[in-house]
Amino acid sequence: MSDFPPPSRIARLINSMIAPLAPGWALNRELSAAQHRVLLTNMGGHYDGAGRTARGKDFRINRTDAVEAMRADRDRLGWIGRDMLRNNPRVVKIRRQLVGNVVGPGIIPSVRWLGKENSAAKATVEHLIAAHCLSTAFDADGLRTIFGAQSLGFGSIVTDGEILFRRRYRSSKDGWPLNFQVQALEADFLNRNVDGDLKNGNYAIQGIEFNRIGRRVAYHLYTSHPGGRAGAMPATVRIDARHVIHAFDPQRAGQQRGVSWLAPVITLLHELQKYQDGQVKRQEVAAMFAGVLQTERPSSEFDADMGTLSPGALLHLGEGEEMTWTNPPSVDGYEAFMKVTDRTIAAGMGITYEALTGDYSGVNYTSGRMGRMDVDPNIRDWQNNLMIAQVCARFGDWIQEGIRDVTDIKNTDWEIVWTPPVRPVVDPTKDFKAAETAMKSGQKSRRQVIRESGGDPFKVEQEIEEERAWARSSGVVLTSDAGASASNSGAAAKGDTGKGDKKESEK
Repeated sequence: MSDFPPPSRIARLINSMIAPLAPGWALNRELSAAQHRVLLTNMGGHYDGAGRTARGKDFRINRTDAVEAMRADRDRLGWIGRDMLRNNPRVVKIRRQLVGNVVGPGIIPSVRWLGKENSAAKATVEHLIAAHCLSTAFDADGLRTIFGAQSLGFGSIVTDGEILFRRRYRSSKDGWPLNFQVQALEADFLNRNVDGDLKNGNYAIQGIEFNRIGRRVAYHLYTSHPGGRAGAMPATVRIDARHVIHAFDPQRAGQQRGVSWLAPVITLLHELQKYQDGQVKRQEVAAMFAGVLQTERPSSEFDADMGTLSPGALLHLGEGEEMTWTNPPSVDGYEAFMKVTDRTIAAGMGITYEALTGDYSGVNYTSGRMGRMDVDPNIRDWQNNLMIAQVCARFGDWIQEGIRDVTDIKNTDWEIVWTPPVRPVVDPTKDFKAAETAMKSGQKSRRQVIRESGGDPFKVEQEIEEERAWARSSGVVLTSDAGASASNSGAAAKGDTGKGDKKESEK
């Protein structure tokens, strides 16, 4: 009997009522019920991680879909994340580190011409992109370039879980190079009360409207931030999905809104900061070293005798007087505990411990390289599948439409290619040699290597062509031009030491 699971409260109540009238029946019933519970326990599964045993009782087991799982807590996590961004130095560092790695100085747009070669038309397109997108004309608030919008957007995704960009059309009389500006909106602008079936036959999920095949067709946005000083809840407008970018990192199939990236470590961040604050206060108390004099004399009589406490000083105590010293608390194990906890937080955010803390005391080339091997796949994923696919590509569509509206250049003649920023190399002599070997072996193209280094391959090729044309017209041989250098070397070997040899430069 001792190995049987205990009966439920109702079962015990029933047995207590039956036992006085039919003790044998009550005993048999209790034995049968206990055996049944054991059978169910043994048939419940063979995986401890399924949460059927005492070790897994803390698991939160539910089958809610991606929408329902975050419905109650999504907003609260975002609000707490913003509070931490204001008050928690680790969250400030995490956001800056992630934004710096993924967006950096900006994901650069460059023009790839697809139609018949037309240098004048291409120059017009490049000029309009530079004049509008690389200036604050791009921003409806007049504060950010397209690169600033990228940084703000990705930073908001880290803290809030998502970001909205709205296209606002502008009149030609406003004087902007293109006929639109982009307004960045926090996710709070989504009216989450617009939920469920709509009168037009579509359905909505927390302010996002879908048609019956699951395509986003509109967003229901507040006209102003609901957390503003106005007090009353602002009006809601329906905006066609063509004019809104909703960017977030989906972690589950069917997820329609984003959740703060801080969610897995947000409690740990909060508790660790409180622990660190407590240790700082403890050190403050430890610095309050003081002496306590026990005496029966009034203070006016011994103040002059005490003198000034200094190294090597002798204190004069009267008969029956005793001096004791405080014993301030010490701080033990603080650094080791902080390192372990910071490593956990860094791992949860997809960065290295060194990037989070700035502690590179134990790093060498090999460990630095391994850290980059762990982090770089995350960076490329967020660059290509989040920022370029969801944000920059839609920016590109709006730019193409804007250029089509102000010129007669067709969208089919050109496209925008987005180049992420260069990732700093650990050791240039080794990394550049590896890139050269990859090109020679055919594993990478030259253009791919240039893109990976943060450059625009089309502009690089254009500049190389211009340099070589100038060199040929000037009779200058550059060692960076392998073909010309080889020809020049051959000519010199044959005894040709004329004009070309005299103008050889930049050895």
